[in-house]
Amino acid sequence: MYNPIHHKYRPQTFADLVGQDAIAQTLTNAITTNRIAPAYLFAGPRGTGKTSSARILAKSLNCISSHQPTPAPCGECDVCQGIANGSTLDVIEIDAASNSGVENIRELIEKAQFAPVQCRYKVYGIDECHSLSGSAAQALLKTLEEPPHNVVFVLCTTEPQKLPNTIISRCQRHNFRRIAIEPMVQHLRAIAKSENIDITDKAVWVIAQLAQGGLRDAETLLDQLSLLSGQITQEQVWDLVGAVPEQELMELLDAIAAKEPQSILNLTRAILDRGKEPMVILQNLIEFYTHLLIAKTSPQNHELAQVTQLTWESLVKKANLWDTPEILEGQQHLRACSVQVKSASQPRLWLEVALLGLLSKTAPMAAQTHPPAPSSASQPNNLWKAVVAMQPPAIKALLTQHGTLAAFDGTNACIQMRSAPLQQRVAGDVAALEAAFGKVTSHKVKVTVTS
Repeated sequence: MYNPIHHKYRPQTFADLVGQDAIAQTLTNAITTNRIAPAYLFAGPRGTGKTSSARILAKSLNCISSHQPTPAPCGECDVCQGIANGSTLDVIEIDAASNSGVENIRELIEKAQFAPVQCRYKVYGIDECHSLSGSAAQALLKTLEEPPHNVVFVLCTTEPQKLPNTIISRCQRHNFRRIAIEPMVQHLRAIAKSENIDITDKAVWVIAQLAQGGLRDAETLLDQLSLLSGQITQEQVWDLVGAVPEQELMELLDAIAAKEPQSILNLTRAILDRGKEPMVILQNLIEFYTHLLIAKTSPQNHELAQVTQLTWESLVKKANLWDTPEILEGQQHLRACSVQVKSASQPRLWLEVALLGLLSKTAPMAAQTHPPAPSSASQPNNLWKAVVAMQPPAIKALLTQHGTLAAFDGTNACIQMRSAPLQQRVAGDVAALEAAFGKVTSHKVKVTVTS
């Protein structure tokens, strides 16, 4: 049976842990000096080594090739092999998501009272411990505080904030961080060399970037890419995960900075025509705005942005063309539009509207260039709200976000949109707009749409 890469290259000693040097050193020293805590809490994002560290700890405490606990278990003795394949009676792994009841915990506590059968220590690993019910967590409290002799509990969680403080305070906590790109790239290169996977260096960097600090995700993606024929390139990586390549996002950013609506539409449609989902494009661009903000405010800290070196250098240069408030407003605008793109029946249209809406962030407002006709301040505003409210959902949202009533003299209404493509989109619904104005004013009104 095929052994996946993330299983085959799972760390077997603390020295094998990638990107968790402080935790590895702390646990190594604890074992060397025989200062073993009765309970540990391993907290951090998925794929950062929590469960692997729990298994290494169990092996280190019980490896029979050494006369005492060792930070470097052999991995070959019966106990080490038994822990690896889950057959050892004294090392129990429990998934709290499917064993969250108080009955499961009481059974575990009862078994913990008995002496180990094969090993020096009984080790109980509780994965996703935040899923324990309230009564189950309460039942575990006393045992965590005063466990039986030679019993160690290891609690693993991706959401430590959901754990009761009474549980956290009884454990020695270790926070696993997302793994930096550089050590992850080195690890992936070593795997590729060992497995004879032909992959370019840029492709390895893209894999590490897309993994978002999760080593297991990176190894799984490399495993999947190894099934392709020929040399693996960065373009193949982007296509496989369905994300937008950095170069295309950079071109889109250039078009936005240059205020070129036609270029924005052409680039967006080209990306969409290659099968990318509108929501994915929007999410990738929001993330890219975050990288641009980092490049603007902290150009010396490349490690804060999950992009390649070449892209980072380009972002630092382009950041000079943007003001910090403009970047923040653009990102907030895209986040607000993501709700509409996600729920709309025409997500492609709303993606284009969202991107074109970025052009208005520094453009003069329509009301400043086309003041309304003299009347009471509230009348045109109320009239406009009433007309917009009578439109279909798609046009209503367009007018609310990107349109203004620039002029109204009682018989003629001028609606100004913030860009030419939006003006063309609304111009097709002039008849419905004139009907709405007629209902509100009780007489015929001619509507024109400008940009």
